Amino acid sequence: MNEKEMPKEELKKQIREYLDKRKVLVLCTCNNNIPRATPMDFYTEKDSFNIYVGPAPGRKVKNIEQNPNISIGIYTPLSEGKIQGMQITASGKNRLMLLKEGDTEFEKAQKIVRGRRKLILKIIPEKIELLDYDFIKDGYSRLQVLEL
Repeated sequence: MNEKEMPKEELKKQIREYLDKRKVLVLCTCNNNIPRATPMDFYTEKDSFNIYVGPAPGRKVKNIEQNPNISIGIYTPLSEGKIQGMQITASGKNRLMLLKEGDTEFEKAQKIVRGRRKLILKIIPEKIELLDYDFIKDGYSRLQVLEL
């Protein structure tokens, strides 16, 4: 099996293209060893890999407040004929920011997220793993990892 890493700039380009093609993620939170996986629409900044979601108040928000460690899954449906998927991890209140009206970054985030929101979660990824079996055709490992 090929374990060759893709050059960092090429990997960033692949990640950007993948994120731009997708609209739904699964946000995974956990509290007291009880996981919660929530499908949500998402938006990204064009000049970074920061992700924005507009969560309705509920269990996932409480989980993040009590346990600021999340995982995100984004996948390509098998009906598209490809085996592709992305996992993003972020932890800590400096990487998971719940923005409310009046917060410094709220208006900037509101311009990125479609529809007026009362609460916006800004996620600054620390690790992005991109799985794509097509990478093998170019001589790279099917799993590429970007640490941020």
